[in-house]
Amino acid sequence: MIKKLDKSQWESFFDKLSRNLESKEAMIEVVGEEIGDQVETQTQPLIGLSYDPKDDEFVVTLEKHEHVIPQPKEIAIDEEVDGIKLIEVVEGDGTKHLIRLMSPLALPQ
Repeated sequence: MIKKLDKSQWESFFDKLSRNLESKEAMIEVVGEEIGDQVETQTQPLIGLSYDPKDDEFVVTLEKHEHVIPQPKEIAIDEEVDGIKLIEVVEGDGTKHLIRLMSPLALPQ
């Protein structure tokens, strides 16, 4: 189920979500008219997600990469029964940043 978040919720929603990430991993894709569909990072452990209203930027912190999205105009989440699968952040110029969340596969015993 895709749900658009109101801008007034962004900071508290992602602060709360970041405290409950446990062992999530993420992959970032950037989709834009000028650049097409680009994979920004392959799957890495996700450290945190945050929105800073003072600087008006959304930040995705992975183990080996920090992805900053300036002046986001829209954020939507795709939530399923077992949690959030996708966060879509749209910049002012229409560029979409897709943050795909996944749980690491458990190793067989």
